[in-house]
Amino acid sequence: MAQYTLIGIGEILWDEFPGSRQLGGAPANFAFHASGLGARGMVISSIGDDLQGREIEVLLEKSGVSSLLSRDPDHPTGRVSVRADKKGVVDYIVHEDSAWDFLDYSHSFSDAGRQADAVCFGTLAQRNQISGKTIKQFIRQTKENCLKIFDINLRQQYYSKTIISELLNLADVVKFNHEELDIVTRMFSLGGEEETSCLEKLISMFGLDLIILTKGKGGSRIFADRGNDSVYKPEPIQMIDSVGAGDSFTAAVALGLLMGFSLEKINRTASSVASYVCLKRGATPAIPAELFLENTG
Repeated sequence: MAQYTLIGIGEILWDEFPGSRQLGGAPANFAFHASGLGARGMVISSIGDDLQGREIEVLLEKSGVSSLLSRDPDHPTGRVSVRADKKGVVDYIVHEDSAWDFLDYSHSFSDAGRQADAVCFGTLAQRNQISGKTIKQFIRQTKENCLKIFDINLRQQYYSKTIISELLNLADVVKFNHEELDIVTRMFSLGGEEETSCLEKLISMFGLDLIILTKGKGGSRIFADRGNDSVYKPEPIQMIDSVGAGDSFTAAVALGLLMGFSLEKINRTASSVASYVCLKRGATPAIPAELFLENTG
């Protein structure tokens, strides 16, 4: 398999569970899983000049994930408090004024942008103007055929119609879960329409190539138009938690698109990868590379 470079830019942090913690942050998870699936995964972010930041650097190096991490002497490494209910459904509290909120642009980012075959970004790191400006500048400086993936990833109060509109206009592909699609449908006055019509309108409004829609136990949908549409519902599993499952799904979709697979094959493969993550604690369990390769045969 040709080695593609898939970059996640934005937040990197520790997901803190009761009694344990795991590497987290949607862009970091995306890069981690891209690396696990056989691509060159890279995360661009900022960490504190503290023990927690140094532990992230060590973990990424051990996991084979490339990184461009600036060290911020004034702000701590990011943290999220995570709670999962008995069904594995999670709730997040994202702590503010973290190092990744203050990600400044570096000239080394331009070199990375020229190498990127795909870049994934979200709304959360737009909550601070410094990181928000850096991320948008990076996206605009990627090479022309770089696949730009907006994983909307709505958290707490850290989003607005303006932010979502700006990022949708920069994206080729957008990923929602079903709750996020409902929010965006109301936000852009698409209410009252059936799902397919909403997806078509979003593609038309923002010049998108593709929409990814995940529905938890209800499966997933990858939609380009009415003639190129994949719906897949996997077998039920005994889920531990869903943290990071969506990010692994996005990484598998990105790699499948770069490799030219059909939407049906991409959807089936990404669902298998995400299901595996749901069977493990935390966002970044090691995914056997053969899991991706078996499903692409």
